[in-house]
Formats: sequence, structure tokens, C-alpha cells
Amino acid sequence: MKQKLKAFIIIVMAVIVSLIAIYAFMRVSSAIDQVRGSDLLWRCFAIWIKSIILTQAVLVVGGLFLFMLRKPKGSV
Repeated sequence: MKQKLKAFIIIVMAVIVSLIAIYAFMRVSSAIDQVRGSDLLWRCFAIWIKSIILTQAVLVVGGLFLFMLRKPKGSV
């Protein structure tokens, strides 16, 4: 049961990270259409930082769930 739950958590984490990446690419492509010059660089940098923060949040929360499902050291 725990193995299926762990696999489900990992799959959900991978899907969410993929959605974050797709969202970031869509935002960058729309920023390229709207903004020119040095403002474009800062907008893309902000989108990149936001996607890194969201990805790290997903990994931390998923890691906490996986940590709670781990087997204690003393058990067989």
C-alpha cells in the first residue's frame, strides 16, 4: 500500500513540476510579444525566479509527504 502511495505522490509531483514549466514557457512567450528592451529581461527573470520558487515548494511538500511514509529505522 505504501509503495503505491509513494509512487502516486512522485507522479503527482512530476505532473505539477511539468505544469509549472509549461506555465513559465507560456508566460515568457507572452512577455516576448508584449515587452521589448531591458524590461523584457527583468520580466523573464521574474518569471524564472517564480517558477523556481514554485518548483521548490512542490519538491519540499512532496518530500515531506514521502518522509512521513518512510519506514522507521527500528522496524523490520
